[in-house]
Amino acid sequence: MKRLRPIQIITFLLISTFCFAEEGFPVQQVSTNFTFDGIISAGEWDDIEPVELTVQSPNYRGKPSERTEIRMAYDANYIYLSGAMYDSEAHKILANNKLRDGGDSSTEWFGMVIDSYNDKQNALGFFTTPTGSRFDAAISNDGNGRSPMNISWNNFWDVKTVVNEDGWFSEMRIPFSSLQFQTVDGKVTMGITMWRYIARKNELHISPDISPDLGEMGTWRPSQAKTYVFENVEQKKPFYITPYALGGRSSVHNLNTEGTAYQADNTLVKDIGLDVKYGISNNFTLDLTVNTDFAQVEADDQQVNLTRFSLFFPEKRLFFQERSGIFDFTVGSRNNLFYSRRIGIDSDGNSIPILGGARVTGRTGNWDIGLISMQTKSTDAFASNNYSVFRVKRRIINENSDAGFLLTNNIDVDGNNNTVYGFDTNIRVGKDQFLSAKFAQSFSSDVETTTLSADPSVFWLSLSKRSQRGFVYGTSISRLGKDFDAKIGFLERSNYVRFGSRLQYNWFPDVSSTLLRHGASIRGVSYWDNETGDYNSSFYGIGYEWNWRNGAVVEVGTRLQYDDITSAFDLADIVDIPIDDYFYQSYQVEFSTPSSKPYLLAGEVQTGDFYDGKKTTIQLAPIYNISSGLSLTATYEWNKVNFATRNQSFIAHVGRLKALVMFSTKFSISSFVQYNSLDKLYLGNIRLRYNPKEGNDLFIVYNSDLNAERGFVNPLLPLTNQSSLLIKYSYTFSL
Repeated sequence: MKRLRPIQIITFLLISTFCFAEEGFPVQQVSTNFTFDGIISAGEWDDIEPVELTVQSPNYRGKPSERTEIRMAYDANYIYLSGAMYDSEAHKILANNKLRDGGDSSTEWFGMVIDSYNDKQNALGFFTTPTGSRFDAAISNDGNGRSPMNISWNNFWDVKTVVNEDGWFSEMRIPFSSLQFQTVDGKVTMGITMWRYIARKNELHISPDISPDLGEMGTWRPSQAKTYVFENVEQKKPFYITPYALGGRSSVHNLNTEGTAYQADNTLVKDIGLDVKYGISNNFTLDLTVNTDFAQVEADDQQVNLTRFSLFFPEKRLFFQERSGIFDFTVGSRNNLFYSRRIGIDSDGNSIPILGGARVTGRTGNWDIGLISMQTKSTDAFASNNYSVFRVKRRIINENSDAGFLLTNNIDVDGNNNTVYGFDTNIRVGKDQFLSAKFAQSFSSDVETTTLSADPSVFWLSLSKRSQRGFVYGTSISRLGKDFDAKIGFLERSNYVRFGSRLQYNWFPDVSSTLLRHGASIRGVSYWDNETGDYNSSFYGIGYEWNWRNGAVVEVGTRLQYDDITSAFDLADIVDIPIDDYFYQSYQVEFSTPSSKPYLLAGEVQTGDFYDGKKTTIQLAPIYNISSGLSLTATYEWNKVNFATRNQSFIAHVGRLKALVMFSTKFSISSFVQYNSLDKLYLGNIRLRYNPKEGNDLFIVYNSDLNAERGFVNPLLPLTNQSSLLIKYSYTFSL
C-alpha cells in the first residue's frame, strides 16, 4: 500500500474542510389529483415514500408504540407535509390548545423545521396539533444561547387536520413565497427536520436521527437537519400590503399643577398606518412600516428586581422578528450590541411613537445580510431618534462556522450620536466543540475616542462543547472598557474583565431506567474592575439535575457569591445595601412535574444569606389545560428580605393569573391580572383576537391598572393611573 506524504494529507484535510457542499435528497412532486383537506386519501400520497423515523424519546432508537407516516412533496407554489399519526387508543389523544403559537408538551404535535437557506444557523418551525392550531417560530444561532427560539414570528401558511378512531391526520402547506431561499443551477437546497410527538407518552418520532445528547433544542437545530433538494422552483416574490386602522380611548391621571389632586386626561385615539413586505429578489425581502403601531402586543410580565442591574425583557413585536438571529452579537450573559427594544420603548416600558422604518434581510451565496433603520417621533420627554443596524455574516471553513461584521448607529435631531462596529466569528473546531471570538468598539459624540483604544472597546473569547452526553464544558473570558457604550444594545454592567466557566458531567441510563438523564455541574463567573484591578464580584454554583423520561425535572444546588460594593444602592426603595464586601451562600431547589399531563407545576425555592442579611424566594407556576378551549396559567413569586443588624426588611409578592378561552383556531379571548406588592398595583388586560385568515386581524384590547392602597400618600391616589380601550383592524392585500 502506498503511503501518503504529509503534504498530501494536509491537502486532503484542507479540501475536506473548505468543501462543505452537500448532496441533498430529491423531493418528489405532489400528485396531480391531490386535494388539500387534511385527509390522507388513497392515490394522493401513494407514490411518495414516508421518511424514515427514529424514536428520540423516551427510549432513544427504541420501538415506536404507535405507527407514524410522514411524507413530503411540493409543487410550483408550496411545500406539502402529510402526517398520519395512527393511535391505538385514539380517545386518549391530547389536544389542549387552539391558540396561534399556543400549546405546550401536554398536547400532540406534528410538523417540521425548515432551514430554507441551508445555512446551518437559522430555521423556521411550522407545527400543528389535532385541533388544527398553528405554531410557527424562528430559530437562530443553531438553537444555542439564552433565547434561540422566537415564537412571536409569524408567516403565511395553512394546515388541515382530521381526528377519527384511527388517530389524527394532517396536511400542511408552506408557500415558497413565505420562505427565503437560493436557487443554484435550477435547484433549491434546504435542511428539514420532521417530527411527531405523542403527549401522553412523552414520545417523539423524528427524521433524521438526532441524538438526545444535544439537549432540549436538539430537535430544532438546523445543523442537524437532513438536506433536501427541490428542482425547478421559481420563487414568487412576496408583495403584501397591510394597512391598519386604530381607534379607541385612553385615560391617564396626572397630578394637577397645584399638586393637590389627580385629574384625568382623556384622549380619543385614532390612527392609521401601513406595513409592506416585498421580495426584492429571490434572496432578499424588504419590509417597510409607516406610523408603526404595536397596540396588540401583550404587556411585559412584572418582575421584582433584587439586583443592582437592569432587568431584561424579551422582544415581542412582530416587525423585529423575521431572521432576527442574524443581528445577534452577544458578548456574555445578556449583553448584546443590538437590542431591538431600545427602538420605540423607553426605560419604563412605555411606547415612543415610531414614524416608520425599513428592514432588508436575505442571503446570497454564503453571505447573510441584514439592515434595519427606524425613526422615532419627538415627544415631550424624548428627541426624535434614528436607529440603524447593518449586519453581514459569511460561512467559513465548514458548514457550522461563520464570521461577521456588525455596525449600529443612533443619532437624534440634536446631533447626539453613538456608533458601534464589531467583528465576530464562531468556528467549529471539533465534532461539537466551538470557538467564539468577538471584538467591538464604540464612538460617541460626548466621548473622545482613539481608534483601537481598549477603553471604548469590548472583546469576548470562548470555547465550549455543545453535546450534553458525558463531560460538557464551557469557558470564556471578556473585557468591556470604561467608555464602551452601545445605545442600541443591552449592557448589564460596564468596565469589567470577566471570566466564566462551566463544567458538567451527564449520564444517560439505559432504557430500563425511568431516568432519561442526570448529572452534576459546576458553573460561575468572576468580575474584576478594569481601572483598579480589584476583584469586583463572583458567583459559583454546584448542582445536580435529574430528568425523567416522563418529562419531570428536579435540580438541587448551592450558590456561593461575593460582591465588593463600592457604591451604596437600595432594593425596592426600601432597604439599603451599604458600601462593604460581602461573601454569602444560598441553596435552591427547582422542579417540574411530568410535562405530558394536561396539568403541570413548576417551581423554585431559594434560601440563604443575602449580602449581610437573609433572603428567601419561592416561585410557583401552575398550568392547567382544562380543555382544548380553556387554559389557565398562574405564576406566584414570594420574596422575603431581612437585614436584622440594620432593622430593615420587606416582603414582596408578584402574582399573575392568565385565562385563555379559545372558541376556535380563529377566535380567542385572553385575559390576565398581575399584582406587584412593591408598587401596590394591580394590572389588567383583556385581548380579543379574530383572525379569519393569515394577515387579517381584528384586535380589541382593554388595559387598566388599579391602585391597591390609594391612601398611603397625599394627595389621594386615583383609582386607576391609566386605562385604555383600543380597537385595531388590519387587512393584508397580496399583489
